[in-house]
Amino acid sequence: MNGDTERKERRLYPFEIKKEERRSGTDEERTGGKNSRRGGNSPVSIVRHSGKAPRERESYRDREGHKDGRRPGRYGQRPDGEHGTRAGGGHRSYEDMADDFSEALRLRVSKNTDIGTFLELPDGEKVLLPFSEQTERPAEGDEVTVYLFRDKGNRLTATMRRPILSVGDLGILRVSDSTRIGAFLDNGVPKEVLLPFREQISSPRAGDEVLVYVYRDKSGRMAATMRVYKHLSTTDLYKEGDRVSGFVYEVNEKLGIFVAVDDRYFGMIPASEVYKRYRYGDRVEARVIRVREDGKLDLSPRERAYAAISSDAELILEKLREGDGFLPYADKADAALIEQVYGMSKNQFKRALGNLYKRRLVDIDREKDTVRLL
Repeated sequence: MNGDTERKERRLYPFEIKKEERRSGTDEERTGGKNSRRGGNSPVSIVRHSGKAPRERESYRDREGHKDGRRPGRYGQRPDGEHGTRAGGGHRSYEDMADDFSEALRLRVSKNTDIGTFLELPDGEKVLLPFSEQTERPAEGDEVTVYLFRDKGNRLTATMRRPILSVGDLGILRVSDSTRIGAFLDNGVPKEVLLPFREQISSPRAGDEVLVYVYRDKSGRMAATMRVYKHLSTTDLYKEGDRVSGFVYEVNEKLGIFVAVDDRYFGMIPASEVYKRYRYGDRVEARVIRVREDGKLDLSPRERAYAAISSDAELILEKLREGDGFLPYADKADAALIEQVYGMSKNQFKRALGNLYKRRLVDIDREKDTVRLL
């Protein structure tokens, strides 16, 4: 095909040509890699997909909808030949550092004005540190630690506020808004962290807390994922019988409840220890019932049987007092009712009721299946 014919083909059949171009590359490149689809944390998670073709990726915008006006930052040299230095060696331009809040700079105060403090970059440029972004009032000549971001007018600006999470961190962030490109997370600094749809395992709403791992996306920006399983750690800090608290990050009806102990360590409530419904984001208090050889923790939200009877029995006595010393149900009560009213399993209820009966605090009518306080 000569040049004129090829140009003509492109004018007549632009979509077909683009389709052929998109078909090039490996299967993994075309699909975005094995981790590109939304899914749960554990290897056995089952996720339903809509079957819709993925949309073209949209530009990363700030909360006000402004584009950066440039290709998002990458490591490398600035157009004027100057370099920015990043922690751990290597170079990164100041323009590229803006908005990802993963690298702090030590800058000298050049001048204090009515609108804020001007800081001097090593290349001689000045950057504004507004009063609203100052945690203390620096004097001229002082050195301050700041992060760079772009304000609503796309101007390079500094803040003394520190991010809650940086790249490589695992932790809890609160959802500030949910948009058509994903959820935005409040990270304690002016620009928020994007949680893309493909990295969500549920549909968080504004105000929800999510456990996320923060990474740098292909454009160099900070982004977050809810698929945290592979980012959790094992621990030797706990032993059997210890009390722990954690964040529910996945529910699997067959295996149990996956819990991030202290928001960072592997923990799980086996299905045999689950007696109530759990949802993503629930906070749980549990007892370590087993420390696995690999450092992962098996948990139970219930006390040991002999310790639980006392508190369970007290709860039944409280319900008896509220009901004028009478309960219209006993051992034959429906398990769902027991769970709803007492927050315990039917077996726990029967053990506690039997304990009260042995102590002659209650009388049980086996025929009517009722309980009276003595």
